[in-house]
Amino acid sequence: MSSVASAPHETRGDLLYDEYGSSPYWAVRQLYNHIDGGISKIEIEVPRLEEDGTETWGVSMGFHQSGLSPREADTVNSLLEYDINAYGEGERKLPVCVQPRLAWSDENRPDSVPATLGPATNVKLQNVVNLELDEIPHVFKWVMRRVCEKVGFDWSRKYFAEDPHKFSTITQHERYLRIDRDQAKKLVRRDGVFMRLFMLSADIEGSHVVYDSNNEDVVGYNHQLRLDRSAIADLFPNSQHRPRGLQLKHYHPQYVRESSDGDPLYHPKLGALYKKNLNRDQAVAWDDRHDLVGDLEEKLLNVLSWADIPTRPGMWFVADDHFSAVASGRTIALWDDPTPQIEASQESVIMRTLSRLSDTDRDVLKHLALTDGGTRVGELEDGTGWSSTTIYRVLQRLSGLLENDGGVVKWVSSKIAQEVRELVSIADDVVDSVAGRIENVLNVDPRDLERSGRALQNWLNRYGAEVVAGMDDRDDRVRIRIRTVLTQSKNSTATGEYLPDVLEEGYSAWCDAGLDSRRFLNAIVTYDRAYGPVQNTVARKHL
Repeated sequence: MSSVASAPHETRGDLLYDEYGSSPYWAVRQLYNHIDGGISKIEIEVPRLEEDGTETWGVSMGFHQSGLSPREADTVNSLLEYDINAYGEGERKLPVCVQPRLAWSDENRPDSVPATLGPATNVKLQNVVNLELDEIPHVFKWVMRRVCEKVGFDWSRKYFAEDPHKFSTITQHERYLRIDRDQAKKLVRRDGVFMRLFMLSADIEGSHVVYDSNNEDVVGYNHQLRLDRSAIADLFPNSQHRPRGLQLKHYHPQYVRESSDGDPLYHPKLGALYKKNLNRDQAVAWDDRHDLVGDLEEKLLNVLSWADIPTRPGMWFVADDHFSAVASGRTIALWDDPTPQIEASQESVIMRTLSRLSDTDRDVLKHLALTDGGTRVGELEDGTGWSSTTIYRVLQRLSGLLENDGGVVKWVSSKIAQEVRELVSIADDVVDSVAGRIENVLNVDPRDLERSGRALQNWLNRYGAEVVAGMDDRDDRVRIRIRTVLTQSKNSTATGEYLPDVLEEGYSAWCDAGLDSRRFLNAIVTYDRAYGPVQNTVARKHL
């Protein structure tokens, strides 16, 4: 089934033209002399790309000093740059700046001019809005032709007609979808996909991840999740595109609409924005523009899928002047949401560690739970009353939750910090509450459980499991819910712990607690899998 096609929003970059050297630049200079330095809001008709008919554009022209010095052979005292602002239908904008590239000597060459580039003309894309990338050189070429026809200037049709030079680059490009407001809440609510991606990628080593949420006028007014290359590589390991840092955006217009009333701007945009500064200051080659578009569309659709929003065209999308909610001609790969697998893995670490806490461990965690991490060992000494030697032993035992960075104690991840804070707040009651559930379901004497059931309590804590009674009076079978990711495969590459091993350990603890072995063997076991839905099985099938 085809996925929905995204629409372009903003684009910045540089289009270099070198087939006729710097002649197009000097021709633009002559045009400005012809029109006495500029024009304002002249209307022209531009042929549409790959469509019949024309589009009306309004064009204004101005200039400014370039800051570059002319060559000795040039017959001018200063170099100018020429600002051309074209406005099409439906808020389409093409603001550009025509700049000289004159093959300066090495000592004069601007940093932006590659050493192997000879004389050329650069068309700087300032902030192009709502044009597909392939449309940009097409529209600019025709804007120049039609303006010159309108003002009676003899313009060569060969200028800006060739493909841009291989040094042409894209420094910014955004694709977007407009989502029904009720559906879009799944992206930015407290447990939405933006927060999940942030929590689970914020602590990837070497990464820079930022989540900025602004709910001033409406929840989701402007949420931005900036993910650099390291985070993208971790979240999309199977992508066919090279890892590119990007910014996911959920945003409303400046003035939020209070009622839909047929206005598409009542509903927010979901955008995926490529920016040079999120990619170690490396731009995308113009020749790779189609790969960039496919990459951004892939990220948009996978985020939708992970938020439980359909990716095919349908009523969950809202059409506007530029986004039509039609099927994409690209083949987009969709992958399983990575956050449950990462989350389950981290929760497994948490449950395993908390099931073995000593008093010193608990004191250290309780103190750290009041901070955001970055606590020095000396502060922990003062706050807990334990010696530094004892605290370093605690850090070794809790290495799955905490890390020691030169005497500064930090959480391994934001996800773990959040979960531990919640669990530590009730840590003193955990064992008692687990024991209470077992007593109620299995009618066990609490004194017997206290004497011989500690191993069973630890097993339940370790795997995040709980024991519940039958669904009704006719079914008294025990049900065991295990929240750790498990697998039925012994393959070393399988994700999750081996189900038979986990059940065997639970069976031994169950019997040691003096409970009826048959009730465990006949228990319905529900567990999480790394991929696919939650699985149900009968314990005895695996023992």
